[in-house]
Amino acid sequence: MNPDILHVDPNEIQRALERYDKTEEEANNDIKTIQEWMKNQPHLPEIMDKVPIRNFLFLNKFNMEKTQRKIDMYYTVRGLFPDFFENSNPKLELMQKVMEAVYLCVLPTALDGIHRVFIIKVNPGNVFGPRELVVHSTNVTEMRLYEDCLAAGEILIFDMTNISLSDVKKLTPTLIIKILVIFEKVYSIRSKDIYILNSPGFVSVVLSILKSSLKQKIFERIQCCDDSAVLKGILSNDQLPKDYGGEGPSLHELNEMLKLKLITYEERFDSLDKLRTDESLRPKKLNKDEIFGFFGHFMKLNVD
Repeated sequence: MNPDILHVDPNEIQRALERYDKTEEEANNDIKTIQEWMKNQPHLPEIMDKVPIRNFLFLNKFNMEKTQRKIDMYYTVRGLFPDFFENSNPKLELMQKVMEAVYLCVLPTALDGIHRVFIIKVNPGNVFGPRELVVHSTNVTEMRLYEDCLAAGEILIFDMTNISLSDVKKLTPTLIIKILVIFEKVYSIRSKDIYILNSPGFVSVVLSILKSSLKQKIFERIQCCDDSAVLKGILSNDQLPKDYGGEGPSLHELNEMLKLKLITYEERFDSLDKLRTDESLRPKKLNKDEIFGFFGHFMKLNVD
């Protein structure tokens, strides 16, 4: 089975640069500037490659200060949240079981050539919680940093068919805060639309609880659906997985393709196992209140 599951429109990078009023030469100069900055940060464990830096620049709209801050956090968070970044290598038996229990499927072709589509579905009998899903998703994001174009909003589709209230209760306040830090303070990946399929009654209660933690514009993009019919209005028939009546690869097939793709990044994940910041060399002491913002004092009780 072909592991090349991320088809990137060859013109999309150029179009993305144009959206930010950047030429390829200017973008390359910005990448070199970031790499020079990294060389002068003794606490950072490596000099990041050009492609992931370009994606961090896209994610932060070529704001150099924000990009530097997010790249620093990319490494810092690995030591800050060991429960998410230790024993996270996709080749480990635990992560192999997670990938069997939880489908985090990326459609090979981006919608309109720019919006990457993800379908997340838990299989029957799943024993894992949201933490393991986030660990898996950060591994997928790592792979995307190297070969995707992270310049446009994503479409996230959550199929709640096999989700129970007991599963949702695993989403503790501390866990929510850590997840928000990972996806807001590190990756800043933008969501175009979020669909919750086969939505049970308790979802509205959960969303009302989460509303205070989510940015208003993100919350407004969430659509709860009683079934999966909405997908036929979003995806073409050849994109729509067989599970939902289309002719595209099934969720199982997409999951197998993803597992094969992650194997090709074994060397990178082995390296990530050891990559941590050396806080004794950080020029300015890490301020957790700055990282966690409003939740800083609360998180001291849970992270220190």
